[in-house]
Amino acid sequence: MTGNLSSLLWARPVKRFTATLAALLFVPASPVFSEASDYEVDGLLLPQNARPAVDDISPFAGTWIGRWDGVLKTILIVESVAENGEAKVIYSIADNPSAGFERAWFRLDAMVNGSDMVISGSGFSLGVKASPTGRLRAVFGDGISFAILSRRELASLIQPGAQIEWELGTSEMVRTELFEDGKPIDLEIVMIRPEGDGPFPLAVVNHGSTGTGTNTQAFLDTWTNEWFADVLNQFGWIVAFPQRRGRGKSHGLYDEGFGTNRSLGYTCDTEPSLGGADRALEDLHAAILSLRQRPDVGDEPVLVAGQSRGGILSVAYAGFHPEMTGGVINFAGGWMGEFCKTAGTINQTLARKGAGFKRPMLWIYGHDDVYYSIAHSRKTFEAFIQAGGSGRFEEVTVRGENNGHWAMAIPPLWSTHVERYLADMAEAAN
Repeated sequence: MTGNLSSLLWARPVKRFTATLAALLFVPASPVFSEASDYEVDGLLLPQNARPAVDDISPFAGTWIGRWDGVLKTILIVESVAENGEAKVIYSIADNPSAGFERAWFRLDAMVNGSDMVISGSGFSLGVKASPTGRLRAVFGDGISFAILSRRELASLIQPGAQIEWELGTSEMVRTELFEDGKPIDLEIVMIRPEGDGPFPLAVVNHGSTGTGTNTQAFLDTWTNEWFADVLNQFGWIVAFPQRRGRGKSHGLYDEGFGTNRSLGYTCDTEPSLGGADRALEDLHAAILSLRQRPDVGDEPVLVAGQSRGGILSVAYAGFHPEMTGGVINFAGGWMGEFCKTAGTINQTLARKGAGFKRPMLWIYGHDDVYYSIAHSRKTFEAFIQAGGSGRFEEVTVRGENNGHWAMAIPPLWSTHVERYLADMAEAAN
């Protein structure tokens, strides 16, 4: 085994960030255990003498699983919680080759105070909060990485050949009204539901692009944001993450603004770029029409949200379908990065389309964004307002250099803004 507990996480997965942040340096207070008799759980290790506490003694008691930043698998077992709040936990983490860390488990001390638990060692801190949804919201260190943890039965994890669902949501292939080359198109949609049978109001959260569009392998990634979904679930929304044509497992060709030579990635030419946005809007509308046929989806107006291209797509969609839209949350939205001279024209054109939606929107942008500077995004927002739109533009700062585009991956930066917006939506609906 190499490395130490400080190396178990990178600050942000490379596929989301242009660069990673340095790991914290510390040594855990408790020794690391790894034995030949350990249980192996889908690549992770657990001690055979693990005994989770019964869940009626504390909201934290039991066994929990999840992925740091949606990528790195982890298991947390809370073995005991005393009346004074002192607790004992087992913390297991998967291999992290980029940090030189091999899978391992640790026994650590913790302290529970109401809905909060802090797991600590020498220089190590992991904060866990009991979510109103029945899950746990975990924060590594002072906010380097984030995870939503779901309760599981330990027996179901350690049985031989167990098929473990690490993701919070369920991936479904949904038939739409789209056709391509005479064939019907199914879109992959990840659903994350609140507790209960529903029907629930629907929130649709849209993914961005793939950088410059030259990494075809990235087209196959399925994108979600579990923390954002957990917050929406807390407010009663059922959350859908549609993967547009050619993205994730969705059928069809990914064709959102390429030039004649697709190997060169997205084109800066205005007409094909905006044509790609129109194609994406078709996909989004087709997904919403299919989702509204579900028995667990209510007939209330839809909340649309998204990251990067998905953010500006949500803005434009609301303008085209104001009667179907209840609200918009736009994280770092834009269709074309500032490396193209046409970026202002393209992004402001899409922003103006959103002005047909007359209720307030929430726009959240990070400083030091390599695609859309604050000055550029402010101009995009001003074009939206001047066209008749309404909303708030919030600026946040992401640690490190050139990381502003990834504000959605840092919940503390947006939680207060989003919760206020959702509360205002609920008040306006009553």
